[in-house]
Amino acid sequence: MNLRESVGIALGGVRANKLRSFLTLLGTIIGVASVIAVVSFVEGLNKFVTDKLLNAGANVFQVDKYGFITSQEQFEEADKRPDVTLDDADALRDGVKHASFVVPQAETATRLRYKGKVMKAVSIHGRGAGYDLVDDLTIEQGRHLSELDDRQRWPVAVIGPEVSDELFGNLDPIGRRIRIDQQEFEVVGLTKAKGKVFGVSQDRFVTIPIHSFQKFYAQRPTIDISIKSVDQSSLPLAEQEARNIMRNRRHQRPGQPDKFGITTSETWLTLYHTLTGGIFILTIGVAAISLLVGGIVIMNIMLVSVTERTREIGIRKALGARSKDILLQFLVESTTLSLSGGIIGIALGAGLALIVGAVSPLPAAVNLPSVLLGIFMSTAVGVFFGSYPALRAARLDPIEALRYE
Repeated sequence: MNLRESVGIALGGVRANKLRSFLTLLGTIIGVASVIAVVSFVEGLNKFVTDKLLNAGANVFQVDKYGFITSQEQFEEADKRPDVTLDDADALRDGVKHASFVVPQAETATRLRYKGKVMKAVSIHGRGAGYDLVDDLTIEQGRHLSELDDRQRWPVAVIGPEVSDELFGNLDPIGRRIRIDQQEFEVVGLTKAKGKVFGVSQDRFVTIPIHSFQKFYAQRPTIDISIKSVDQSSLPLAEQEARNIMRNRRHQRPGQPDKFGITTSETWLTLYHTLTGGIFILTIGVAAISLLVGGIVIMNIMLVSVTERTREIGIRKALGARSKDILLQFLVESTTLSLSGGIIGIALGAGLALIVGAVSPLPAAVNLPSVLLGIFMSTAVGVFFGSYPALRAARLDPIEALRYE
């Protein structure tokens, strides 16, 4: 008997006993669908987080007061450090020779007013020139803030689409004046919509020049400084130059720990993968339990099949079929059963992931490796759990098998 005949017999058995076959495959279907859905969500989340962290490029790093904090004790110690100031930003801009831009930034949240309309809890960003590259902002109308705006401390602002919609409706926002706390700012730019991230709007903000920000929010003296190296290869040099300048400005001796923090996108990516790696493995393990149950059910059904077809096995052996032919036949049948469930599970899991990704903020990405993983797992389940029934069938004595009623 060849491979094609064995597959045909297996599929014929599926068609002849539809309900039994469906119940047999249910565990495999659920297991593979769960794995595919989980992998799709994890891949989508990984891509989303990576894109967001690297939106300004992998060769961007931040200098700030705190750095990478993982405990309350570290925060309390870092809080004693000197504030990072605009003078530090100017020194870094002049001294880091391998930097293509240096952008000081700070932010707070407050209310906005335009005539009788009020918006609460709006993010107010103070930014230096080049902020649009760091924040991944594209202008829809008007212009971005310029270095001249910052140097002159002009009361100008770029707003997000949500702010424009709530305050101005269908009116053109460019040239209109909004009140941020007690200060008036002229709107010179409107950015394109970026949507929401896990339900949080990225379009509810106002960006003003960093010097204007510090003028009106002097109670928030420390700032963050984003630095982009000329290219990826010069990133370590730019980091070292920035570290030397900051240590020199704080009069630190060799061997003393930095009184500031430097973090890169890779730092946050490493933390993210550390936090999610264990969760991913645990989730896959839970989903794999369904595959285990499905495999046990397939083995049970194949044992029943061996019992039902004992005389058939005896006849085939009497007609010259070898033990390995019988073994191969039942292995092919169990693998075909499992693979059929796997294919259904792949379609179900991928469809579920795409539907959830379309109607919710949770990102999903179905890719070829996850599909191949589903095929491999379902095939492996069929081979592993079908081995014992196949061996039992192959070892049947043909004379005893022919006598079986």
